[in-house]
Amino acid sequence: MTQAKQVPLGVGFYPDWWFKNYGISFGREYYYASAYRVEAQAKMQKALHERFGDVGLGSPDPEPRPLITFGMPLLPAVFGCEVVFEDAAVPWANPANLSKAACDKLTRPDLSTVSPVKEMLAQMDDLKSTYGKVVGDLNVTGVQNLALKLRGEELYIDYFEDPDFCHRLLTFCSECIIDLWQLVYPITGTGAMDVTPMCDPSIFCVPNCTVEQISGDTYAAFGLPYDNMLAEACHPFGIHHCGSLNAVVEQYAKVKNLVFVEAGFGTDFARARRILGPEVAFNARISPVLMKNGTPGEVEAAVKDAIDQGAPLHNYSIDIVGLTHGVPDENVRVARKTAMTHGKLD
Repeated sequence: MTQAKQVPLGVGFYPDWWFKNYGISFGREYYYASAYRVEAQAKMQKALHERFGDVGLGSPDPEPRPLITFGMPLLPAVFGCEVVFEDAAVPWANPANLSKAACDKLTRPDLSTVSPVKEMLAQMDDLKSTYGKVVGDLNVTGVQNLALKLRGEELYIDYFEDPDFCHRLLTFCSECIIDLWQLVYPITGTGAMDVTPMCDPSIFCVPNCTVEQISGDTYAAFGLPYDNMLAEACHPFGIHHCGSLNAVVEQYAKVKNLVFVEAGFGTDFARARRILGPEVAFNARISPVLMKNGTPGEVEAAVKDAIDQGAPLHNYSIDIVGLTHGVPDENVRVARKTAMTHGKLD
């Protein structure tokens, strides 16, 4: 992370906030039409400046941002999962619910030749031709995330009834993730931007969005070996973890080449910092439910508490993400101002 004068606090609004407030759609066009996306990005920056410029958000005259993005459904879509696009939501891949036999028949494709990867690569070429660069990358999703999209929730039963099958499927998913990183990273120079803005973009960051649903012991058996497989092939390595980190933080400390961790609300941030060590950059997330339903005083207290748990602060950050329609503007301002004052670095 870049050295700053204060603990950085990022802000991320969910698509329904943008659609209901400003009519900006995150439907299929946003992901498949690069010109529409560049225009939408500029509108978003202007809107943020008009609304929250007093706390440093947005820009009055933004430069075009030639962004490439698709989100976590990319690899599931490669293997036939239906992707649902909506104006006011992020895209979602429905599970394929494949049989074990069908999973075992899956083969690694040449990703550059299959949809939707080939369309995203064409967009990158167009953006580079028009703007001289491309910003962003393609989300590889997490190993268990992808396995769940292919197999469905039966995977959780398979962990206990057929671990050999699980290891075959998780190995396959890991190989596909590595293939996607190794295809895209030479083009973009980044491996984290489509996962989280709080990570150094040059890091390879995996979104472990379903790991909270399993125990530490289950992660040790069916998660850690494959995160290490990723981390050995693509490093330096980072982990985005949705929800509480408490059950798996000791196992995450065993991930090789680990330089960044992002943890959801409910995490004991101070304990996680102690276990992971001071050299691992850390981003702490504030509850979006609190941001929407809490008072400004409660938001201020939550941000202060997160900062107080974060030492050492030189590689620590906070963000408030998933801010849905109806979140009070004052809560956003209070969060930003609290980080500016309470989070000053010596």
